[in-house]
Amino acid sequence: MSPALEVSGLSVTYRDGTRALRGVSLTVEAGERLAVVGASGSGKSTLVRAVLGLLPRGARAEGSIRTDGRPGYVAQDPFTACDPLRTVGHHVREAWRAAGSRPPRGAAEAAVAALSLDAAALAEHPHQWSGGMLQRASIAAAGALSPALIVADEPTSALDADLADEVMAALHRSAGALLVITHDLRLAARWTSRVAVLYEGGVVETGPAERLLADPRHPHTRALVAARPSASGGRAASHGPALVEARNLARSYGARAAVRDASLSIGPGQVVGVHGRSGSGKSTLLRLLAGLEPPDAGTLRLPQRRPGWVMPVFQDARASLDPLWPVWRTITEPLTGLRSAQRRARAVEALASVGLGHLDPRTRPGRLSAGQCQRVAILRAVMASPALVVADEPTSGLDTVAAGRVAGLLREVAEGGTAVVVVSHDLDLLAGLCDDVHEMRDGVMTR
Repeated sequence: MSPALEVSGLSVTYRDGTRALRGVSLTVEAGERLAVVGASGSGKSTLVRAVLGLLPRGARAEGSIRTDGRPGYVAQDPFTACDPLRTVGHHVREAWRAAGSRPPRGAAEAAVAALSLDAAALAEHPHQWSGGMLQRASIAAAGALSPALIVADEPTSALDADLADEVMAALHRSAGALLVITHDLRLAARWTSRVAVLYEGGVVETGPAERLLADPRHPHTRALVAARPSASGGRAASHGPALVEARNLARSYGARAAVRDASLSIGPGQVVGVHGRSGSGKSTLLRLLAGLEPPDAGTLRLPQRRPGWVMPVFQDARASLDPLWPVWRTITEPLTGLRSAQRRARAVEALASVGLGHLDPRTRPGRLSAGQCQRVAILRAVMASPALVVADEPTSGLDTVAAGRVAGLLREVAEGGTAVVVVSHDLDLLAGLCDDVHEMRDGVMTR
């Protein structure tokens, strides 16, 4: 039986001269589950684009790629993968149309129901779904026709641990063979039989997942295994009166109640964490706290605010960045009083603080990985010296080393007097970073 995927000597160079992959070779046998892990910017998403034939115009590829039929695909960013003017149901049914057939009656509904999604919500548009819900809809579409190979780019990055296991189990059922791109070595060990470690565009280590966790041999693999968020939470005292007082907030979209009852008080210098299953109302709560949407019920007290008083870090970081702006301009957007040369210097310093010192500050978002976009969005928020930062899954696309840097940055900001609210499914991150942690369940906030 021929392999589901065979990549040999693959090198990819982008139009600007960036060499994203260097002689990558790997094979996914029929029925095998292979994980490719590595730091943000190591070339993982470029590998996916090359396998799917989606490299941008002007990119030069060398080597060979062979697949056993047409693979299914789960994109890292489900919002970008969906047409915002079409319904989620249209996106799922596109799997059949792309193969030249009509979807059988009820097939799309059955596919999403198998992933714990409400089939009736297929009539809604992508912006009405949470990132985790939309990610599961993308997985339903990828596995709809039981392809010989599914390529999944960070399929669980926005999901809590329990739901991540459900999604990986669904991928196992749907795929003949599976290529998973992930930054999570432990998830790779649980759900794949073999791991390839990508570093600076090349495969530096390959082997059984259990062996890589127990006995990593390359320095980069050892760093990924050993890293933990470096911040340490600890019930910080507020530096003054509460910045935000929320009581019994509620918010609905049509007949669907996203937030039913949420109350919390946030003071200067405090870091508050919120966790919960996908679709529990976490992202809606952040929009309410930031004043981006009004609550339907309850009270929200915010003090007099200056421009930049509250800065959001959105879950869909790439979409929040101007695609035509170089990263130095994005990061220093709040610094309107400085000259361009001064702003560029500040941007270079900020990039180095989150492990992106190698990045050309003139780079535009289209050339960044999702994890790099997340760090740029966080730096922009911090640069405004806000009183309040609301961050939605700020480390979901980051490896453990980069996540630790970001956690340390957020803690440093809080120590300067800024209040921070972080939504994350990573309980270890929240335990190390936050002074107080709340859970959302079906739109209700609990301790």
